[in-house]
Amino acid sequence: MKVLKRLALVEFEKWYALKDRQPLVLRGARQVGKSTLVRDFCANHKYPFIEINLEKTKLHSTKKESFKISDLISEIEVLSGQNLEPSTIIFFDEIQEDPKLLKYLRYFYEETPQIPVIAAGSLLEIVLAKEEISFPVGRVQFLNIGPMTFFEFLIALGEEKLVERILRLEFSDALHNKANDYFRLFAFVGGMPKAVSRFTDSRSLLDVRDVQNQILETYKADFPKYGKRTNVERLVGVFESAASHLGTKVMYQELDSHAKARETRKALELLKNARILKPCIHCEASGLPLWASEDIDIYKLYFLDIGLVSAIQGADVQSIFTEIDKAFLTKGYLAEQFVAQHLSQFYGSTVTPHLNYWLRDKGSAKGEVDFLVQHKNTIVPIEVKSTASGHLKSLLYFTREKKIKRAVKISLAPFQIKRVTHQFAEGRYEIELIELPLYATEALAKVLEGS
Repeated sequence: MKVLKRLALVEFEKWYALKDRQPLVLRGARQVGKSTLVRDFCANHKYPFIEINLEKTKLHSTKKESFKISDLISEIEVLSGQNLEPSTIIFFDEIQEDPKLLKYLRYFYEETPQIPVIAAGSLLEIVLAKEEISFPVGRVQFLNIGPMTFFEFLIALGEEKLVERILRLEFSDALHNKANDYFRLFAFVGGMPKAVSRFTDSRSLLDVRDVQNQILETYKADFPKYGKRTNVERLVGVFESAASHLGTKVMYQELDSHAKARETRKALELLKNARILKPCIHCEASGLPLWASEDIDIYKLYFLDIGLVSAIQGADVQSIFTEIDKAFLTKGYLAEQFVAQHLSQFYGSTVTPHLNYWLRDKGSAKGEVDFLVQHKNTIVPIEVKSTASGHLKSLLYFTREKKIKRAVKISLAPFQIKRVTHQFAEGRYEIELIELPLYATEALAKVLEGS
């Protein structure tokens, strides 16, 4: 099986080099490759490490009424048969199985800072809420891990040079056509590491779909772990329904017509906390930071991964390719899903993934801007268009109202930067419009820096 190169390994190296190094906690949904990243990091640098899988191994020192870090270290040495050297990395996998250990990580930082510690787990937010435990803020460092990005997918397929050219903004017709072909493939395969690995090994899309279905079943098998009062059947219903309502304002009745609003809301919160669903929250964009003017009751949803969306929908590769070739005339949500899962990391992997949009659905001046990002001291509105020539009415009204002079349109069209002028009743308003191809979404920050 091919070793997949993940860009997050750079963050591991930065963390390891810190003089004031804190325990590193990896957060993310199941099956996104957290454990593999740790093993690859240690193997690449030949760092000795001890892995404690807390689903298989129960620690006794964390259950004592009076916890001592020395007792935990002694127990780890006995379990592993190794003496802990200062360079030995301790890796606690599935740490959600021992919630108290999350709280005790602070003692590694305070009492044994020479020992590098990494912890990884799924359902962390759910476990913390259930156990009423809080993270030791200021004593641990977080790294958010998601599915593989499109660029990582290209690198896995041996197209590192293509990624480098996109990042250098060296666009050409040949590059555009080649990158769009890979984008069509990514819409089916997605970025779940096991799916990508299976594809690089076999080049079989049927094999990929088998892996995706297995991952979806793994998620459903986890639902009973979300809490004793969790209605598993309702969770499954909302889980599957959400994939059919991507990119639209959440209406509880539409997601589950048989449930009360509070039941659907609870199911959604659990799925969001499990990082399976990504909320994109309405923001008035009345100033910076963006999230200061959020309304958390108004939001739309996106899924963890575009490949899993395709699997839930039962879409075969030909229907996806046809849909893209027709410029998403019937299923434009696939384009938005792709953008959403990449923009969720726009602020970096050390920041909790966050998405914003703008909606006005009351009165005569209705409108919606698909995404908003904050870049330096400005707000950047982003429209995702299913066709190269889609209208930009909402985007233009938004920029005029907020006095914004730069906006982004992401579509199947080639890259360009141009001036756009619109005539309003109050006069003409001009903005700089960056037209970014879908496949170059990850290069957005670089484009904003240079424009």
